Amino acid sequence: MNQDRRTVILDEIEYWRENRLLPEHYCDFLSNLYDVDHEHDRGDKKLLSMNSLKQGNLRTWLFIFLMLCFICMVVLYFSTFPFLMQLISVPVFAAICYISGIRQQKRNPVASSVLLAIGSLLLLGLGIMIIHEHGLQPTFWIPVLVIGCAIIWCIMGYVISSPILLYIGFGALVLLYGGFFAQVKPDASWIMLQALWLPLSMLFVWFSWLVHHRGRKLAAVYFTSGVAIWFMPEVDETLLRGHMPDIFAILCIVKIALACILLFVLRKKWIVWVTA
Repeated sequence: MNQDRRTVILDEIEYWRENRLLPEHYCDFLSNLYDVDHEHDRGDKKLLSMNSLKQGNLRTWLFIFLMLCFICMVVLYFSTFPFLMQLISVPVFAAICYISGIRQQKRNPVASSVLLAIGSLLLLGLGIMIIHEHGLQPTFWIPVLVIGCAIIWCIMGYVISSPILLYIGFGALVLLYGGFFAQVKPDASWIMLQALWLPLSMLFVWFSWLVHHRGRKLAAVYFTSGVAIWFMPEVDETLLRGHMPDIFAILCIVKIALACILLFVLRKKWIVWVTA
């Protein structure tokens, strides 16, 4: 069979696997059937993939080394750039990573996720550096920067159906939410923290049900975010407020047990939302 035709068939099988159109063992059987003596060659064609990492592809490891060196050089010498150049270079660096990540999204999801994450970290990290280096008021400008970045990440993540951008965007909004209430109610009780966070957790789970017909990835992001927020009251109390009640361990065990019971009882519903 022609190699190009074989590649098209294998890509289609991977699409079936990712979208759960066929059971996993059927996809494995078809992949082995059409990928005889070609798995190694196909793995090497992708510059950044799990197969390339496992096989010790020199191009892949050299690319990672150069990328890390570039990021280090930008961060180390960013303070020497003129102010106007800093303002221009931050969105330019982020845009290059985002465009490259979007172009690689279907052909190489691993490389796409790495590039999108790097672009997001550069956008936020270099933005915070500008705020500190030029004496801008951090208590005002850092939240503004985080809100702006979170909105960009959530919109982009939804438009291009990128789980990594949605996770980063939701994480930024959750931290802002927690930081705001930590300043407004620094002495909030454990019960009050539950009232602040648990409705948000349920809202994300409801979003998972709402969008599960449109895309499995979005539904999975919403659901896992909701499960993570379920435990945010305890994280908020220990990390943001520095409090730890004497019965903190018991409270955590109760929350974990309750979460496991709910997941078990409702397993036939939420598994459909996530894997539909």
